[in-house]
Amino acid sequence: MVRLGSAWVSAGRLLRAGLSLLGCQRPTQHGLLICLVVVCPVTHALEGGSGPIELSAGSPWAAVGSLSVNGQLFSATLIGPHHVITAAHVVAGALPANVLFRSPVGTGFSSVAISIQVSPLFNGQNLDNLPGDPSVHADLAVVRLANPAPPSLLPARPFDGALLGRVLKLVSHGGSTTLATLGENQVDVVFADRQGQAATYLFDFDGPDPSSNLLGPSNATTTTLGPGREASLIKGDSGSAAFTEVDGQWWLAGVNTFQVHIGRGRGAGGVVLAPFRGWIAQAMQKPPPVAAPSPAEENRPSPRTQKAEGR
Repeated sequence: MVRLGSAWVSAGRLLRAGLSLLGCQRPTQHGLLICLVVVCPVTHALEGGSGPIELSAGSPWAAVGSLSVNGQLFSATLIGPHHVITAAHVVAGALPANVLFRSPVGTGFSSVAISIQVSPLFNGQNLDNLPGDPSVHADLAVVRLANPAPPSLLPARPFDGALLGRVLKLVSHGGSTTLATLGENQVDVVFADRQGQAATYLFDFDGPDPSSNLLGPSNATTTTLGPGREASLIKGDSGSAAFTEVDGQWWLAGVNTFQVHIGRGRGAGGVVLAPFRGWIAQAMQKPPPVAAPSPAEENRPSPRTQKAEGR
């Protein structure tokens, strides 16, 4: 069973609704495949929404920047002076020297990575998911930066509440090092792992009126947010941020990681951060890697050797 809006539905109903995925080659054992948003960079980010803007230091979403991985542009979010969080499938296997985080806020900030920690639960597959869940779980990575972000660039704070039904602010730097694109969507489905913890979220991409609603009951609280707000992910949006607002404060609720086909429409989603707060804290506390000695340092005699040679 899968939670859709206020109702639980069977995996078979999802299949009949036509939940298939982009770029798929072969269905999983549940008849579904996930499409990770790993592609060549594009010149814009998100579909729909309010469009691109220049983020200022006072923006609630200033922690989001671009992440260059082997020359391709994605997104990452600052979660500490030395750390950003992004999608695991974006950086898995990449050399830290080939990963560069940039923020255009203020006078600008950039730093190459010195280490990459991928969630130990990430395997890039969905074969162990509960029936009806096409998403890839634990698609998270924490990247340590060589240089600390300036104090004016405040890290995002992780959200630990429930996401079902919440409106998310989507912030992506996909395809741009200078402009962020903003949009919104509402969480229609939260998929759980086999331990019952929230794992991933899914939202549909509705049109301008309630008749286009794809997931959840068609009522005023679950249907489209309308033009200028409703948005979804496109190619290059992997690692982008999903924020939610509580009492006027913005919190980082998830990392966007995938796209799906839903019948004749589309949807997308990402990884819920709340269950990973412990792992994220551990990853951030891990000491930076020790730099390997240069050839000159390796061949330099130790003080004891030099003293012995002087006798």
